Amino acid sequence: MFGLEQWGQATHPFFSQHQTFTNFLIGSTLLLAILIKLIKRENVVVGYPPVGWLVLALFSYALASTIWAPRPDLSQSIWASRGPYVVTFLLLTPLVITRTEDIVVAFKALILMGTALTILLLLFVSWDSRTIVLEGGSGNPLAVSQMAAMVALVAILGDPWRSSKLWQVLRWAVVVLCLLLVIRSGARGQLVGLVLVSVACWPLSHRVKSVGHVILLIGLMGFLVGVTSLGLQEFWSTRSSYYAGGSRWSTSAMEGAMADRLGQAFHLLHIWFRSVETIFFGLGNSAAFDPRILGIYPHFVPLEILAEEGLVGSGIYLLILVLLLRSSYRSLRMLRSEPEELLIFGTLVSLTLFTLILSFKQGSLLGNLEFFMFAIIMDKHSKSLMCRRRPRKKIADVDSLDLYKPFNVSRVA
Repeated sequence: MFGLEQWGQATHPFFSQHQTFTNFLIGSTLLLAILIKLIKRENVVVGYPPVGWLVLALFSYALASTIWAPRPDLSQSIWASRGPYVVTFLLLTPLVITRTEDIVVAFKALILMGTALTILLLLFVSWDSRTIVLEGGSGNPLAVSQMAAMVALVAILGDPWRSSKLWQVLRWAVVVLCLLLVIRSGARGQLVGLVLVSVACWPLSHRVKSVGHVILLIGLMGFLVGVTSLGLQEFWSTRSSYYAGGSRWSTSAMEGAMADRLGQAFHLLHIWFRSVETIFFGLGNSAAFDPRILGIYPHFVPLEILAEEGLVGSGIYLLILVLLLRSSYRSLRMLRSEPEELLIFGTLVSLTLFTLILSFKQGSLLGNLEFFMFAIIMDKHSKSLMCRRRPRKKIADVDSLDLYKPFNVSRVA
């Protein structure tokens, strides 16, 4: 959605004059998809997972906490602008996923749409340093790079056209294009997260059980590092026409950026720790936006939840992570001998883990909805796997019944 929005505003005045058009387009498509499922008599609510209920509980509590926030008017205005995204990401999108086939279709659509947008954003828009030039402003490089990184993860780990030889060649071209867009946007967290998550989740989606598989994993690492090195030289070296401060990729610059984020988060925690009430119930959602506190979100979602939603909200958040780990472990045990299912599972894990990592360096609770969306979808998928593989209770064998005696209901039971 955000990649499409930025491409539209960078190329056509219509999208700049009607900035909500893309949002309505995506939202309408989503509602249409749910309507089609209902017409087909698919139950979109059945099997709603525990993680889903916990996510809804966390965001409901966050909304209620705006009542006691330092600036309730400011917090509630932020909720008014972000509310439609919360509904779209957390309520509607998980309803579309009712079968494993839906996830595969989503992977294919993400690759097709995301690759097209990646090419358009990489080659056919104007850039100013690391941002896309929009009509009357500049784009968000983090949103663009996050889209490209997700497409790359699905191409590397999901492999939705597994039987196609052409796809086995094209998939790596897709990965190269996505990596270049991530590097072009200067998104350090997205680049590091993409490389680390790809390597970490490869053994989940492709069982590493021989020397050949280890060699493939090493080859993947070399390929990603090689493309990354070439991309940095192309866009961020002092000899490049795109150069806008190569020091951005230095270790000291990355450490400084992380220190600034932690400094903001700890300042928010210092204010949170001043009273027993705020320790338990929090300062109130979006309290950090109060000019007397930070004036902006702290770019560190877990600590933001602790400060603004208190021990209550933080407890719900930790429970989400625990249940997600438990369901993932159970799914992995069930799918060890099913390679096609492992591809889907490993890709879902990678998308969830990738968005979780990003929540430690950017955005707020209301601005990092992708992690919670993937967490719901992943737990819903795990629950459906367990239901499909749960053995049915068998009625007593007919041969063991004495049919000549009076009918005994208790014995049949």
